[in-house]
Amino acid sequence: MRLSEGLPAEGRAGCAGPPALLIILAVLLLLPALRLSAVAADEADGSGLKTTKTIRVTSDTMEAERKKRLVIFRGDVVAEEDYTVCSDELYVYYDDAEEIKEIVAKGNVRVVQEGKRAKGDRAVFNRLDRTLVITGHAAAKQCSDIVRGERITFYLDSDNIRVEGRKGERVRALIMRHKECSESLESEEFRCRGSR
Repeated sequence: MRLSEGLPAEGRAGCAGPPALLIILAVLLLLPALRLSAVAADEADGSGLKTTKTIRVTSDTMEAERKKRLVIFRGDVVAEEDYTVCSDELYVYYDDAEEIKEIVAKGNVRVVQEGKRAKGDRAVFNRLDRTLVITGHAAAKQCSDIVRGERITFYLDSDNIRVEGRKGERVRALIMRHKECSESLESEEFRCRGSR
């Protein structure tokens, strides 16, 4: 069966081709930009070799801008790799080798990884530096301990963090003597919103 069969006569006429064919061609041209592979250090043998990991992203919409090497996900976004990021929008930037170089989450950002949680207005993950920077009403939580500031930087390879306050404001931390690490005690503040 030819692609044009089953289309209305106006879809088969003309040298531009049927609208369905144009849509298929547009999708095929964008496929390389949708290759969401991630490069991360191989921790299994400590060799420093690079391995490819897969990022799974779900959202209401997706838009690819091939010339800008950018893919934008919008609406109830959930991205999963070594950690889970939930946000209103997610921007994935590629380098010349079509590897992901930076991921930017905007709006109602929540980051979850093995009992650690963080939130803010914006998060930037830089793959080269292996840092995650959360800004705008930023907060991080592990068990019952919480720290708040304007900017929180997570150094992913060393498991260190740095918290900075806004000008004129200080960093605030609540460190509990007895740690409560139950998932049932998780506050709504750090949960992903919307249907997941």
